[in-house]
Amino acid sequence: MKFLSVAISLLLLFGCSSNIEGAELAVDLSDIEQMNIGAEMPRLLYAANNIVVMQGTFGVVVFNMKDTVVTNRISYEQIKSYGITMMMAAVSPDGTTIFIGNDNLSMSSNEFIYTHQYDIRTRLIKETTQQPSNLYSPKTIEQPGFHKQYDDIEYGTSHNVVELDHSYIYLRSSSWEMKDLQIVHCPFEEGESKVFDVFE
Repeated sequence: MKFLSVAISLLLLFGCSSNIEGAELAVDLSDIEQMNIGAEMPRLLYAANNIVVMQGTFGVVVFNMKDTVVTNRISYEQIKSYGITMMMAAVSPDGTTIFIGNDNLSMSSNEFIYTHQYDIRTRLIKETTQQPSNLYSPKTIEQPGFHKQYDDIEYGTSHNVVELDHSYIYLRSSSWEMKDLQIVHCPFEEGESKVFDVFE
């Protein structure tokens, strides 16, 4: 009986806490249907090897273009338990790790501090004390309007693109509803663009 009560206590202590070292974050998209895009379009953080990482009012999501599905999500609600109220995220150059910090902590200094890292493959988040030496950086473009080097980009698009060897990727939406968000993969030369509905 004593062992049972100790076991229950431990289960309550660790099972109810989301801020556990190496905790797995669930992929819940049930709130997307009612979600608006907000003041600005979601922004690309990374794109390569069939995955696209983006940040918006949904938090951060990873979309697999090969399987056409969202495989990972770090929502603002999930990340609050880690003491992060204004999430800023960036991705490692190899696309395996998302680094996360509290954007309001950087207001008092010029240096941004990342406090957590998230493994895209395992969906595990943990604290980090070592700052990343370099991070992936998409190309920022003027927006909105026509762009000579990116024939397909018009109004209702994100402020940045990712250039690959022979193509580029950007985000767009036909409305201000998040459920209409799309990834567009366009060739620089002749060829047909591929369009993916992120939250289909």
